[in-house]
Amino acid sequence: MRQPTTLDPTDLKILDLLQRNGRMDVAHIAAKVYRSQSTTHYRMNRLVSGGYIRRFAAILDRELLGLPVMMILQVRLRDHSADALKEFAAYAKALPEVQVVLQLSGEADFLLQIAAVSPAGYEDFLEEKICRLPMVQQVQSSLVLREYKQDQAIALNVL
Repeated sequence: MRQPTTLDPTDLKILDLLQRNGRMDVAHIAAKVYRSQSTTHYRMNRLVSGGYIRRFAAILDRELLGLPVMMILQVRLRDHSADALKEFAAYAKALPEVQVVLQLSGEADFLLQIAAVSPAGYEDFLEEKICRLPMVQQVQSSLVLREYKQDQAIALNVL
């Protein structure tokens, strides 16, 4: 695990601005943090190279794209060895339907968030890509009825 470096209030403000609008230009950010454009650009590059900013991406509307069904899938594996956990994680990450892969403690070993065209499409995914795996012992699916919050922003004001 990488050791974080010390971030000052200006770095935190830059991160907050960018996580809310990744298309904000350097001039606008510089004005908001009361620094020159060159200093702000340098800081932004340092935050990217330091790994604080993993990537810049657009957040798409899944429903408008024809994927209105969101499912939460809990998976329990037969084998809990480090190799088995890594193997399943790598497999799940490579599936295009899977949006989130989380390894858990407790009853389930993994939680997956899946986007699907329909409940039948999810059922096909489940049967063809998850349940057929010999390493999978048990699955539990939940249909998401409504999303109240879907935000990737990190609360930087608590640091």
